Amino acid sequence: MTFGIHHIIGIHRLHTGQKNYSTPLIFKSYAQWPYWQRTAFDYLFWCQFAEALNFSVALLCWLWIFPLTFPEANEWHFKWVSRVFLFNIACEFITNSFWHWITHAHRSPYAQGLLHEKKFNPINPYEEKGQHHLLREITFTTLGWLQSVFIQCIFMWLWASGQLPYYSDFWSKPFFPVFILLSVTFWRAFHFYWVHRFMHPWWSIQNGLRQGDIGAFLYRHFHSLHHQSRNPGPWSGLSMHPVEHFFYYTCTFFPLLFSCHPLHFLYTKFNTDISPIGGHDGHDKPAVGAGFHYLHHAVFECNYGSPLIDFDRLFSTYKEYVRKPSTNDKCKT
Repeated sequence: MTFGIHHIIGIHRLHTGQKNYSTPLIFKSYAQWPYWQRTAFDYLFWCQFAEALNFSVALLCWLWIFPLTFPEANEWHFKWVSRVFLFNIACEFITNSFWHWITHAHRSPYAQGLLHEKKFNPINPYEEKGQHHLLREITFTTLGWLQSVFIQCIFMWLWASGQLPYYSDFWSKPFFPVFILLSVTFWRAFHFYWVHRFMHPWWSIQNGLRQGDIGAFLYRHFHSLHHQSRNPGPWSGLSMHPVEHFFYYTCTFFPLLFSCHPLHFLYTKFNTDISPIGGHDGHDKPAVGAGFHYLHHAVFECNYGSPLIDFDRLFSTYKEYVRKPSTNDKCKT
């Protein structure tokens, strides 16, 4: 659920009063396609196009930062570690701050314009008096990026010191590298559902929390921090307890299981870092339009995963967001 150029253009269209703000940039007749055709396109192509920002950042890291740091990564030195750190922190504040300015900033013409009518909850959580949502979310989001940097440095050191196998020629195995790249989006959706569901009560809280419910324990002590963002914004996605960050970033540990190219790891890592921004922006289309996950924050016991791999329908935890002119946070099963 990463924001992209089509979201930016759509928001600008809406801001300038254009009625066609939701028209796709390339496949303009998409809305008129048969259901099966749209579904096939979404699963084969669109789910990959939607991650263009994540892949671009990963590719930039591979082409620019890796040549500057990897030759020295066989030993721990401040020089190469600091370069990896600075690149990641720059990515954090550029991507999060940009989408915050677009969707929530007080002085943003877009956030204060027609886009405001697309907000699921009209209250701006970052402007509530007596609250410190923005400071809390920036703090814990930065802690998440720091843990991500540490994981990246660990793998770079393991590869460079010869303790973990990898291959540097991406095209040495023509089919396998492309297959892994295309699988990242689905792996992330699969991993996110199960890690997220694991940190929620396993039985309905309406029946009371039961002894031995590990999900209730993890929620009470760790995941509840993330749910302080009941009306989420761009900084909410990685606003988690460091223990939850660890579980969340285990999706990047697959190089421990098989030899892969560093780009596979980087793409997964930056997907994990950046994709929560759009998924928590709290706005309907032409923004990312993640009403599915917004509803999870608003009413708690629903929509644990992603529509891409719809475990929520399978396990009867799916709820559909329905916007009504005079009310907020409505849903139907």
